[in-house]
Amino acid sequence: MLQRVEIDMNVYEAAIIRTREIINTHDHVFVSFSGGKDSLVALTIVEEVYKQMGLSDKINVIFRDEEIIPDDVVDFVQSKYHSGKYNFGYFCLQLKSEKYILGNKYEYIQWDKNRSHIRPVPEFAITDWTKVYDQYTSGPITTNFIKGRKCIITGIRADESLIRYQGIIAKKNKSHIAASIDPDIWMGRIIYDFSENDIFKYLHDNKVSYCTIYDNQMYNGEAMRVSTPLHAESAKKLYKLKTIYPKFYDQILSIFPDVELQARYYTDFDRYSIMNSYEHSYKGIVDYIRENVDESMQNIALKRVADARKTRINNIRNGNGIYGGYPVLYVFKIIINGSYKRKILPKKDSDVTEVEREYELCTKKPV
Repeated sequence: MLQRVEIDMNVYEAAIIRTREIINTHDHVFVSFSGGKDSLVALTIVEEVYKQMGLSDKINVIFRDEEIIPDDVVDFVQSKYHSGKYNFGYFCLQLKSEKYILGNKYEYIQWDKNRSHIRPVPEFAITDWTKVYDQYTSGPITTNFIKGRKCIITGIRADESLIRYQGIIAKKNKSHIAASIDPDIWMGRIIYDFSENDIFKYLHDNKVSYCTIYDNQMYNGEAMRVSTPLHAESAKKLYKLKTIYPKFYDQILSIFPDVELQARYYTDFDRYSIMNSYEHSYKGIVDYIRENVDESMQNIALKRVADARKTRINNIRNGNGIYGGYPVLYVFKIIINGSYKRKILPKKDSDVTEVEREYELCTKKPV
């Protein structure tokens, strides 16, 4: 059984060591930059290590413009592009994405050539209008102009997600380097053990200027992130976007008018009335998905439910809890909240709420 071992080193010192190792064991290193605080720290640490090692080559930087991001993020990234300090690949690709509207997910395509865009494609951007990519197939195109063993360093942090944390620490050796679907590309996670406080401390101590979106989000009581506001988690605070980026919000509405429904009515969205209108079982969740979830998202939602149900049954048979880690209401909430992009994690029986227990007692039909 793997155990956590304390070492006499802080997260910054560990990041420096990881970066050196990545540089020494790969032919080419790239930094995936989003304009956000985490990838900014990763980029700055790579710059530090380049200087320490006496490397004069420009650092390879990749930015995938998601189209639906505020102007101050775009301006911040483009300032890095125009600085001339980096070998900077600025990509505007047709990429499959999703928007969350009142308990449902709908697929859309970033920079879709068949519709108007939120803003013009930068004239210096690298494009490909012959193909629609997804998050798994878009990686190779950003580095395929160079041959050899490549590592893309990202700003991933483990404390942002329990699923992400488990995925990172599950490796027996070298948690900071992960394989990708391309045999020549590896993913480097040099700051995976940084907390958000560590991130801002590093920026403060090193006097690194960051994107102003974070100051706006802090004063507005929002989570600090630069991702598109249409994703499930961000969309739940979409109504706040009007207050700090009214022009950007109007630009979104001009392309996706249904977003106004999410912004206006999500705070009044009664999930429990909806969930109570279906059979209190996994069959009820499946019925909800078939009747309400957009066809483009149905298969992944159904798969997540099927996996949860199968694991629940196996766990109960093996004596692992009354609910096997997957109470019906718990799984239903995840589906209706649109948080099923990744595998649903189990819940401890000791954490099952009274409401979740009562939900299953209201039906005599099998789960």
